[in-house]
Amino acid sequence: MIHVRQLSASLALRDGGDGRTLVGPLLPWDVEARVVDQGRLVTETFQRGSLEGTDPARIPLTATHPRDAGTLPIGRTLTIEDRADAAWGEWLVSDTMIGNEVLALARDGVPLGLSIGFEEVRGGSRWSADRSKVTRTRATLDHIAVVRVPAYAGAGVAGVRMATARAENMATLIALLRSHG
Repeated sequence: MIHVRQLSASLALRDGGDGRTLVGPLLPWDVEARVVDQGRLVTETFQRGSLEGTDPARIPLTATHPRDAGTLPIGRTLTIEDRADAAWGEWLVSDTMIGNEVLALARDGVPLGLSIGFEEVRGGSRWSADRSKVTRTRATLDHIAVVRVPAYAGAGVAGVRMATARAENMATLIALLRSHG
């Protein structure tokens, strides 16, 4: 069963890259969120290291949570890095209609969040005695979706990498204009 969680953070394009790479915190560690788990409202947290062993190349970026196998991705995950505050990621957004819309929103500074789709790993969930709280110690990512309103505070696009050649050309143009101005 694929579980979905929407996480709140600043997802954005990062300067100094190809202009199609989103970067940001994917999953904050030890941040509580109220989520529906198998029909019940529970408080959930993810423990640092819970995504260890994830192969980024196998995790698609989507514009919505896939409803079936026909939902196409808008890009691919390049990296997932375990940092002190969160799992951070980088995603290459494909040159598609929906991918270009997501990039335009990020460039315009529209707040974008991230939502994960994951599968529980046997023994990877620690439940409270009353089963009202769960800490995920291990999870297998299925996909990552760009969303408007995430469930977890601290997950989203922080930057977009811009094309280096374009930035260098712009710097040269500005220098020329200043020298002749």
